[in-house]
Amino acid sequence: MKVCPDRSRFIELAATCPRVPVVGERSVDSFNPAEAYHRLYGEAERSFLFESGKGPDETARYSFFGRANEKAISLRNNQFQIHNNGDRETVSLPASDALKRLNFEPGLDAIDHVDHFWGGWVGCLSYEMAHWFENIEPRVKDGLDLPLLFFFQVESLWVYDHRQAILKYIVALKIENDPESIHSQVKEELESGWREMDRFIEEVSNSAQNEIMPAPSLHSASLESNITQEEYERMVERAKTYIEEGDIYQANLAQRLSVKYESDPFPLYQRLRKVNPSPFSGYLKFDGLVLASSSPERLVKVVRDRVETRPIAGTRPRGKSEEEDVRLSAELLLNEKEKAEHLMLVDLERNDLGRICEHGSVHVTDLMFLEQYSHVCHIVSNIEGRLKPGVDVVDILAAVFPGGTITGCPKIRCMEIIDELEPSLRGPYSGSFGYIGFDRHLDLNIIIRTILVQSGRAHFHVGAGIVADSIPEKEWQETLDKAAAMIQALSGEPVG
Repeated sequence: MKVCPDRSRFIELAATCPRVPVVGERSVDSFNPAEAYHRLYGEAERSFLFESGKGPDETARYSFFGRANEKAISLRNNQFQIHNNGDRETVSLPASDALKRLNFEPGLDAIDHVDHFWGGWVGCLSYEMAHWFENIEPRVKDGLDLPLLFFFQVESLWVYDHRQAILKYIVALKIENDPESIHSQVKEELESGWREMDRFIEEVSNSAQNEIMPAPSLHSASLESNITQEEYERMVERAKTYIEEGDIYQANLAQRLSVKYESDPFPLYQRLRKVNPSPFSGYLKFDGLVLASSSPERLVKVVRDRVETRPIAGTRPRGKSEEEDVRLSAELLLNEKEKAEHLMLVDLERNDLGRICEHGSVHVTDLMFLEQYSHVCHIVSNIEGRLKPGVDVVDILAAVFPGGTITGCPKIRCMEIIDELEPSLRGPYSGSFGYIGFDRHLDLNIIIRTILVQSGRAHFHVGAGIVADSIPEKEWQETLDKAAAMIQALSGEPVG
């Protein structure tokens, strides 16, 4: 096992850095991060797996997994709960003050031997957190009794580099007193972690290739929506009226589907990942709540002073034959309605980044390229900028959350209309989950193509972008096209 930094460099860095990540790594071919996560941390109450199932190298290179230490923060019923070493404190704080606890830690600029996430906060922001950022008065309506926000702290984690086939175990403890004793503690943790991983690797090598665990057979007819087709189409007509009156240009409207689900959620994630491999997939557990996601969309990524967002807008179902697939893809890219909607949302995201970036630094690096997934294809763009000095996590979230592709444009007025028209709280759907590093690394997805499992029920939302010439029946059908991957994962149908 190669270890970096060595003891002398660790002591040197500890003189000015409050944390020094220590990496123990070695080459491991044909490694399955999902299987390793489930074996090592599947029983933990708070744990995570972030992996990339499909995409270019910059989005699919690394997978991360691990479990929480004893620190966490959550928001429920307008009360923040601070969890610390088994103690739980309920406090009333402005959202901005509570969220400052998630900020990047100062003094970590000298850490240059790890160029990716190496520890910090892992968690989720539900869509309704937007009310805190934009000061929108929420309506009282049906919800699932979920936290608006939860994050837990991670000081040790595994990272798999798919490009180089290298597995890393990283430990980054707080240095509060004697650096030499901390280094000894970190070394023991590295050795212990690798002993556990070696046992797992040996067991896998001595056994047959693991198959995806079976999911219970749930007929799609047992799914229950929070809205009928007729009610959804009336929502579409009402949104079109707002567009005609000049209130908005476009709005995303969603339905929620639910079904009884009392089995282990992890096979559900495995099936969803197999059915719909995506670049921002993940499995997140927090105190009885599970999110199984195959999201194709990034909300925001930060690496030191660079920030990027990756809007997706424009959808067609995949064809049943190669010829039909090519035709539908070409139709999507040439469709004037889809192109106009996408360009409008690219401008919205550019404006969002402009609030936190240096003047003139925001630019579109990739415009309107096609990405194909198992059941649908999308138009995607990528936008980057350079952060202003002093911008922190709260500033970033206030500027970009929630993503404009799942609200509409202009964002705030669309959020008010969504709040008016949709019968239920969205919860995690169209919110974000991911990580906020101790240093200036941050990556959050947009929660779509995601199943929430809690209290014996599975829930997921699907939406469609409504514009002036939208046909209500087709928008309803688009939501069903997007639901196909989740329905297949839940139904127990064969996964190829």
